[in-house]
Amino acid sequence: MAAAVPAPNNGATAAAASRDPAASLTTWQPNRSVTRRSARIAREVYSAWYGRVGTSSYIPSEKVQQLFNDMQLYPSKSQVYEMLQCAKECANRSSAAYLTFGEFCIFATELKRCYERGIPRPIQLSRLLERDGEDKKRRNRRVSKGIPKYEVFLGGSCNPTTWRHDIAIPMLKRLGITYYNPQVSHWGPELIELEHQAKQNAAVLFFVIDNQTRSVASIIEAAHMSGRHRKLILVIHAYEGPGQKIWGESISPEEFEDLTTGQMVLQDLVERQGIPVFESIPIALNCTAKVLRENISVQELGLKDYAQPVKMAHVQLGDKLIKLREAFDALDTTNSGELCLADVCMAFRILTNRNLSLADVRSIVAAQTGMPGNEVKDLPLEQLHVNFEQFCAIVAEFKSCESEARKLWQLVLAKTTRLVQAIVSPLTKVLEWAISPRPLRSLQLGAPPNCQSNCVRDVYLGGSCRASTWREDIAIPMLKKSGLTYFNPQLCSWSKRLIPIEAAAMDNTYVLLFVISNTSRSLASMAVAAHYIGLGCNVVLCVQQLLDDCILGSDKLSKQAVKDYNRGRMYLSDLANREGVPVFESVSESVECVIQKCNSR
Repeated sequence: MAAAVPAPNNGATAAAASRDPAASLTTWQPNRSVTRRSARIAREVYSAWYGRVGTSSYIPSEKVQQLFNDMQLYPSKSQVYEMLQCAKECANRSSAAYLTFGEFCIFATELKRCYERGIPRPIQLSRLLERDGEDKKRRNRRVSKGIPKYEVFLGGSCNPTTWRHDIAIPMLKRLGITYYNPQVSHWGPELIELEHQAKQNAAVLFFVIDNQTRSVASIIEAAHMSGRHRKLILVIHAYEGPGQKIWGESISPEEFEDLTTGQMVLQDLVERQGIPVFESIPIALNCTAKVLRENISVQELGLKDYAQPVKMAHVQLGDKLIKLREAFDALDTTNSGELCLADVCMAFRILTNRNLSLADVRSIVAAQTGMPGNEVKDLPLEQLHVNFEQFCAIVAEFKSCESEARKLWQLVLAKTTRLVQAIVSPLTKVLEWAISPRPLRSLQLGAPPNCQSNCVRDVYLGGSCRASTWREDIAIPMLKKSGLTYFNPQLCSWSKRLIPIEAAAMDNTYVLLFVISNTSRSLASMAVAAHYIGLGCNVVLCVQQLLDDCILGSDKLSKQAVKDYNRGRMYLSDLANREGVPVFESVSESVECVIQKCNSR
């Protein structure tokens, strides 16, 4: 059985890893002398790991976010999901149920580095701009004078839910907070304008997405409001599972998956704005009171408020591990699963554009042989080997050991890029190209073969995926004929969340097309479309209503289900019309509109 990660006072050791990926893996441990001098981040990673999972060399998926929090790192749910999935692919595991020590080292050190450097939030290329460069003005209805201003608007799931009456209203009354409740016993058309004005004037939008209804329109509205950068407090109650009853009807496994995906994507959209998402209504109401009382943003809520904070949810992390895997595989020419130290030094240079120092190499040798670093005389670079798990931990530690002089040198390099490119080794150039960031090694991007994953595209093909062929049959042939590039998210088979890799593809696209077809429920797609409309992006919609006798896969939808999903489609179309976003029923007409927008840029 492979040895487990030793306690911090046991010293730095490394041994051959177990061939069983599910078994406890022996990993590279940070060298004490190096860590005390300069690898502060690596030391924090090791201490947090030992404090959370002890001597185990892997951590289950449900504890990953807690471990990050122990290091004052606050990734989003979708970032953690992306890490787990990329780790699964890089290690060829059958499950994304855990991270190893080396994998966590890479993700934690990269995220910590991003926090310290302050990676700015990307600007969407599809943001609509006027000729003077200013953001396009929205078509807002004027707020009528004399309309009362409520502090909180109670949005979200309505009948038959009773969370407003049972929990929210009594607590708000005790807290002395005014509120508007749109859930009334007798509804009339005259309430439409009153509800709109209350929503526009409210200081905080309090939304509960309950599991007793499909909440289709509420999910779309919450996604849109988060895109508008409103003060949003969001509570999501997850569905119990297939067979759960909604309006007296048992939901099928397919519908459960679609509803759950809709909730998860909504959470991802909201967290990308740095907004924490709650599971408890009372906790969320107490946080609402704090936001109002102290006049702070929702993003400033933290663990002490029993909120799960999110910071830099836009940062891509999974591709960092993929870069390491590809560098490792490129030099592992015998497919042995191990690299000699000479190849480790080469891979490190490819990944960081700098050499491991003599002291660094001696530290690695000392850890491999159990000798004190100062006693290491010969450097047997060809005889000592490390596996990928150990390689990850080595890169994480020594990449963190950059001195201030090194950082200054990087600044100089950044200002003299052309000169540096002229003298860089052609071999290094080729290897760096070979390991350039990609969303996933298995992910086809639907663009020309020479087009890298992080390049700019003309069109994002968003919308309905399952059992839908509108992309292949209509959109892609028309775009190719017009010479336009595109990103096709349908080809990513495992992603049920809006992972940073896919969000980055939308950020790097000029026009976002969302087709809400009549062949799928499309709840998650409608939420994404509404959010990017809220952000003020260049969106084109194609919205098709579900038919009364609709059959999706093996499910024949009830009248109530069709009504719920069509209500969401109508709400999305209405808010698009208010924002000046073109809406079509025909896919070909919507693609024609997209082509015109691209050609008129």
